[in-house]
Amino acid sequence: MSDELKYLSVALLVLFAFVPVTVQALKKRKQPTPPLASNDRKLYRLWRSDPDAYQRQYGALDVEYIKAQKSRSK
Repeated sequence: MSDELKYLSVALLVLFAFVPVTVQALKKRKQPTPPLASNDRKLYRLWRSDPDAYQRQYGALDVEYIKAQKSRSK
């Protein structure tokens, strides 16, 4: 009985440790990458680590890039 309780407690500890990390990783994977970050590794790392900082620094450039791509495709 004691061994079963130990295994159960270890299983619960593992679930408690890895489920939040896995859920967070899946949420980040679903986010669409901004256009400038998809072409530049440095910007991609900045966007992954701090999306707000990326938006403050490069958000306006992303908007201009999207407008230029739309006008170019017309």
